[in-house]
Amino acid sequence: MRLRSFKAGTRKEGWALLVVMSLAATSMLVMASVMNWANENSMVVARNNEYFTTTYAAEAATEKVLGAMVQDDQNYGEGLVFSQTSYYSSLLPGANDSVPPGYWTNYQFSGGTTNNIVIVEKVGAVTNVSLGPPYSGLNSQGATYEIIANAQDMSSPYGIISTVGQQIIFLQIPIFQFAIFYNDTMEVDPGATMNVNGLVHGNTNIYLDPNSGVPLTFSNDVSGSGNIYLSENPSDPTTTRPATSTTVTFDGQHLSGVNPLLLPVGTNISGNTTNVAQNVDAILQFPPAGESPNSSTGTNRLYNQADMIITISNGNVITVTSGVLPNNMATTISNNQWSLFVNTNNSFYDLRESPAGTIPVDPLNIDVGKLRQWSATNTTLRPVLASIRPSEPDVQSIFVADMRSTSNMVITTNITYATNTSTVTVTGYQNFPAANTYEPPVTTNTMTTTSGTFPPANSYVVPPAITTNFTVVTNSTRPTSNYVGTITTNGSGSGKTYTYDQITGYIYGGVTGYTYSEITGVTTNTIYTTNYVQFAMPGIVLTNGSSLPSNGLSIVTPDPAYIEGNWNVYSNNSTSTAGSGTVAGTLPSAIYADAITILSPAWNPNNSTASISSTSSRNASTDTVNAAFMTGNVPSNGNYYSGGVENFPRFLENWSGQTFWYSGSMVEMFPSQIATAAWPGTGTVYNPPTRIWAFDTNFNNANNLPPLTPHVMYLNRAKWTTLPPRTTQF
Repeated sequence: MRLRSFKAGTRKEGWALLVVMSLAATSMLVMASVMNWANENSMVVARNNEYFTTTYAAEAATEKVLGAMVQDDQNYGEGLVFSQTSYYSSLLPGANDSVPPGYWTNYQFSGGTTNNIVIVEKVGAVTNVSLGPPYSGLNSQGATYEIIANAQDMSSPYGIISTVGQQIIFLQIPIFQFAIFYNDTMEVDPGATMNVNGLVHGNTNIYLDPNSGVPLTFSNDVSGSGNIYLSENPSDPTTTRPATSTTVTFDGQHLSGVNPLLLPVGTNISGNTTNVAQNVDAILQFPPAGESPNSSTGTNRLYNQADMIITISNGNVITVTSGVLPNNMATTISNNQWSLFVNTNNSFYDLRESPAGTIPVDPLNIDVGKLRQWSATNTTLRPVLASIRPSEPDVQSIFVADMRSTSNMVITTNITYATNTSTVTVTGYQNFPAANTYEPPVTTNTMTTTSGTFPPANSYVVPPAITTNFTVVTNSTRPTSNYVGTITTNGSGSGKTYTYDQITGYIYGGVTGYTYSEITGVTTNTIYTTNYVQFAMPGIVLTNGSSLPSNGLSIVTPDPAYIEGNWNVYSNNSTSTAGSGTVAGTLPSAIYADAITILSPAWNPNNSTASISSTSSRNASTDTVNAAFMTGNVPSNGNYYSGGVENFPRFLENWSGQTFWYSGSMVEMFPSQIATAAWPGTGTVYNPPTRIWAFDTNFNNANNLPPLTPHVMYLNRAKWTTLPPRTTQF
């Protein structure tokens, strides 16, 4: 018998168990390593995610600050931005700055080591920053600001701090460096060859649609904040001008969708919308009562910047003073001085605004040639201007406004009236009812002619009170009332006496009864306006402007302006540039007005209603104007065409066969507020001239810009970067 041994098998099974256990242990180690790696990787991913989210949070803080700075810069200018740096530092993202609300409450923001603050700092001034297309070559000036924000998520276990910094340049670009600048829709639809030699910009859409076969050429860059269309404006009802792109030539770039360039006018805010076109007109207006010229808004009004202020009020009362900036209007120019260059003669009809010739323009006329002579020799205003411009004491800028009523009996006021009233008749001498207790008018139904030593209170008398008797009296006491005329002083010291006309009797219309509607019911507010008839239009006529004061001249008016004859064709030498197209000897000049109309040297106000036939006395003669224009227009609205850039200066004569030479800059900023009649087309109010127009290249030199040149705002993001945590400067 053979016995079987089990020893070898037992050994094999033991080794297998060891192998299995070893493999299991190795697997567990590998698994633990994988899990540890996965956990560490998850933490890395989480930390990276938190870094990015806190970076975005820091960026959000800088963007909130930047948004407020940009808003203030566009509406008021960089001066306000500088004064507001402490305020901006406190503008942190809050609970209501997210959708849904509350997201930012987990974050803490700081300016490095200071919590609840963002660093906002002006770090320097800049001049002539290099601007790329479409603004290449423009002069500019401004200031550089740094915005730095640190952010930390306080609900996270990692506590990561991220820091973002932005460097922003707020630039100001003189607006007259553009050949054409439109704040509203721009239309260029010429009927004759048109060449534009300068930068062109529109803050909305631009429509280019010349008549078929008519070349329209832009020598420099064209930019639009909206789109640039090679077609007519949909609001233009003209049907005889088919779209044609073949005759529009761009020698420079033409870019759509660029940022708008806005005037810093503080009154241009309407709700949440800035630079509302109608409100940009505020740059030409009188400041409201109580507005400081040093306020953010006041510093942008041309009224507060002018050397001289001329106003005319009811009764043709003309007042001429120094400006606000020179000495707060403290110097008054007397009648015997201003009458040398200001008058109210020669009313006329603007047939575009008054087609039937029924409402005349009652102008305030300024003879610029005589103003120039007075400015060079007077001893009243020159010392004031010399105190702020020692080398340039001549008048350089004038604000002119017609403040006369242009209609009869225009009364618009808030009136409280009743839904229930009762008629009350009063007899005897009693006061009129108190305001807001009756519905006007109060009707006088009984009146008697009465005499007495003094008339009774105003409520009892219908003016005028007529003086019927007086005697000459000499008395040692100076009278304070009850006398007529001049008091004559006789003698001196204790023997001084006064001689005057003593009043001894009046005759007046005494009110002995009246009727009114007494308020007895619930009141409500409404507007009460009398009937009125317009009898005149305001207007400023500028004549004899061939030679300007030695350093140039700008005229500002909220009214329509009319330029009669050649303007700015002589410098201080005797060589005229009229009809030559050259601007080598011209002086800086600009006209700021509600509308600008060109009247030729042949203009005669007496013939303003004559026809424009070839034999008319309303025929124009060749004219030259060298000045920048900032004014309004009457935009296309579906019923009529605006007239386009080609009719930007307005005309009132038969210019057939005559040439209008123009060098300057055409800037449209708002719809006209006074001269609001639509473009009438040609052949009725006027026939167009041959237009030889050019951008005044003198304006490319900052020293040659017209007085009071406004600046548009341009934002340049110079740098955006992440910074080490708790950084306080770049």
